[in-house]
Amino acid sequence: MITLDHIGIATQSVPELKKLFQILGLHSGVTEKVDDQGVVVHFFTLPKESPHLELLEVADPSGTVAKFIEKRGPGVHHLSFRVEPGTLNDTCLKLKEAGYRLIYDAPKPGAQNMNINFIHPQSAGGILIELMEPNAPSPERSKK
Repeated sequence: MITLDHIGIATQSVPELKKLFQILGLHSGVTEKVDDQGVVVHFFTLPKESPHLELLEVADPSGTVAKFIEKRGPGVHHLSFRVEPGTLNDTCLKLKEAGYRLIYDAPKPGAQNMNINFIHPQSAGGILIELMEPNAPSPERSKK
């Protein structure tokens, strides 16, 4: 089973969006720096187990999100789908075999202790799609 986990939003105005979302009744959740991706992520929980909103704040001006904002401006960056634990590698393999282009050769650690990979927008109708699954804790991640 696959479920929509979150919608990633690239932004240069985290405080303004936080204020807007709080007025709308959304609650700020986890904030985490993801050095590998050059961002600080801010999750907002929607009611009733719905997907989350993820604000992507640029932490590295040469990172991919900074380049996205420079090229396209702020806005929806990606859709993220959670796959069943233990199935991300197989899902990526099936996508490659079907001719889809992935961003990474193998899944990498992402925010909230997840393993992630992305389907390149050129293979997905112009939409960047993230696939994610829970990752077992590692000593390297627990230091952050």
